[in-house]
Amino acid sequence: MLNAHPQTLDVLLEASPHFNKLNNNILRKTFASRVTVEQAAKIADVDLESLVKKLNSSINIDLDKVESEEIVDEEKKNIENDKPDFLKDADEQSLKTLDVRPIIDSGKDPFLDIMNFIKELGNEKMFLLINSFEPIPLYSVLEKKGFDHFTEKDENVFKVYFFISEAAAKNKVETEDEQDKHENDVTNVIEIDVRELGPPEPMIKILETLPRVDNKTILLVHHHREPMMLYPKLEERGYQAVSNKMEENYYKVIITKK
Repeated sequence: MLNAHPQTLDVLLEASPHFNKLNNNILRKTFASRVTVEQAAKIADVDLESLVKKLNSSINIDLDKVESEEIVDEEKKNIENDKPDFLKDADEQSLKTLDVRPIIDSGKDPFLDIMNFIKELGNEKMFLLINSFEPIPLYSVLEKKGFDHFTEKDENVFKVYFFISEAAAKNKVETEDEQDKHENDVTNVIEIDVRELGPPEPMIKILETLPRVDNKTILLVHHHREPMMLYPKLEERGYQAVSNKMEENYYKVIITKK
């Protein structure tokens, strides 16, 4: 939206101080590409219908009514009222904790830091993420890794407890089983090698190839590292990926259509 209609940035900035982050070119390129307008409205705590009307008006589209209520009803409310008992009993001081606010304030995207933090957790089944806004897009990414979440808001601070629950673990297993079943039906494999390309060319080449991937086709990417920044972009487009480290500086990334 911001790329196609730059004037919508003024609408967002007027809607909430939260969107001031979009004045930072780096954060705009990284955050905005992973967040929908609906998610942005929730994160900034602004009315979705009103925001969409103003955005449409800024690009000369006049809609008498935006059917946003149905969209909102489709998603589960992320901030729950009742804290699970096991979290009430948890010692917050002993929890592995990552505060990403300093990272964001420095103008960086904390996504890679979060993924690396999770890798270093080892056998830990719970951790605490502290943020200045609710990280809604992150929920679906970590759900695929078996994490459920509970979110608390204390003034302008969001505390998100990520934990591996039985339901989340079962969902992860079912997702992997479904992927295995899907891969058994594959009749076509597209291979691309991006190891010699410099950023952002690997991601560009992968995204350009995605339209050729259907239910009978997988995309096998030879990469020099695990493409953490790619995962949410695939998620948005209806794809999923599994990365396997073959050796140092060599990963095989298998991308399939959901």
